[in-house]
Amino acid sequence: MKKSKLLALILAVTMMFSVFAACSQSPEEPTKTTKESQGTTSSGVEEPAAGIPLDEIKIGAILNTNKEDGGWSQAMYESFLRAQEELGLRDDQLVMMEEIADTGTVTENALEMLVDSGCNMIFGCSSGYTNPTAITSERYPDVYFHQFEGKTTDNLASFTIRDYQAIFMCGYAAAKMSSVDELGFVAAQPQASVVRAINAWSEGAEYANPDATVKVVWSNSWYDPAADKENANSLFDSGIEALGYHGSTTAVMQAAGEKGGYATGFHIDMESYAPDAVLTSFVWNWTPIFVEFIEEAVAGTWTNQTKFKGMEEGAASIAPYNEEIMPAEVIADCQEVEAKVNSGEVKVFEGPLYDNKGNLVLEEGEEFSDEEWIGMMYLADNVIGDLP
Repeated sequence: MKKSKLLALILAVTMMFSVFAACSQSPEEPTKTTKESQGTTSSGVEEPAAGIPLDEIKIGAILNTNKEDGGWSQAMYESFLRAQEELGLRDDQLVMMEEIADTGTVTENALEMLVDSGCNMIFGCSSGYTNPTAITSERYPDVYFHQFEGKTTDNLASFTIRDYQAIFMCGYAAAKMSSVDELGFVAAQPQASVVRAINAWSEGAEYANPDATVKVVWSNSWYDPAADKENANSLFDSGIEALGYHGSTTAVMQAAGEKGGYATGFHIDMESYAPDAVLTSFVWNWTPIFVEFIEEAVAGTWTNQTKFKGMEEGAASIAPYNEEIMPAEVIADCQEVEAKVNSGEVKVFEGPLYDNKGNLVLEEGEEFSDEEWIGMMYLADNVIGDLP
C-alpha cells in the first residue's frame, strides 16, 4: 500500500490490529479468479469457475468498534473465531481490523490495506461500510467482498440474519415481567437494523400485553456508554420497569441493575453484566454465514447473492431465560410462545400493520419480503417517539 494512504489512515482513525501470526507483515498476492473465468448460474448471477484451495484462503474483516466491546463487534469477532475453528484455518488466515470509522476514505483505506496484505475474502461488518465497500470491490475484481446488509456488485455479496423472531421474544419477556404498560427502548442509530429491532421488540411486547407501549430514546451512536446509561436512567426514572436495547455497550444492563429494573441484552448474552436485571438477550451467530461463504469460495460456487439466515439455522437465538429473577410460569409461557414463533404459528410482522403516525404499512394477511424488512424505516404503532 502506498505510504500516503497508510499515513492518511493512521491520522484519520485510531485503530487496533488483531493480526494472527503477523498476517499483515508478509503480504501475499490474492488468489486470482478473473471475471473472464467466471460462469453464470441459472438465475443469471456470476460465479467463479474455479475454487480457492482452503489453505490459500485469507480472510480480512473490518469492525467499527473493538472486538471486545461486549456487543456487536464482539459477536462478529467470536463468530469468525468459530468459523476458523470449524474449517481448521490457520491463525495467519484471519485478519481483524478494529475501530474503523464508517466514513468513506477511512473505510476504503482500511479495505485496501486488507487487499495489500493478501486477503482474498473481505468482510465489512457494519452497515455504515456499504458504499465504501461497493466502491472498493470494483477496484479489486479478484477479491471476494461481503457486506452486512449492503449493496452487491459482481464480486460483492451481502449478508444478514433474520433477527426479528428472537428480538420479538425479548420484548415479550420484558412485557411479561413489567407491572406497568409502558416499556422503554434505548436505541443506537436511526438505521434500518435498529428500527427493525425496535419494532420487533415492540410487537413482542404487544403480543404479551395488548396495552403495552414502548418509549424510544436515541443515543445516536453505536458505542457511547455514557449516553446509553443516561438514557436508560431517564426511562427508569420516569416509572418504566423494563427496557429493550440495540447498541454495543453494556451500560443499559448496568443501569437496570443499579435501578432495580429489568432489561434485555443485545448482540451477546449480557446476563453476566447484571445478573439481577437481565431477563434474556438477543444473540447473533454469524458463523453459519461465514462458513458457507468460505466453503463456496473453495468449491468454486461463490455467488454475489444475499445470504439470509435465522433461528432455524442457528444464526439468531435468544439466550436462556434468567431463572434467578423470572418466575417459572413466566419462563414456561415464554418458551411456549417461542415454539410458536419458531414453527411459524406466530408471525412477527403480519398485516395489517400501522406505523405510529396511523399509516398502513402492511396490508392484512401480508408479510414483508426480505428486501422490505431489511430496509424497514417506520416505527410500530405502539412506539412512542420519532426517527431523528
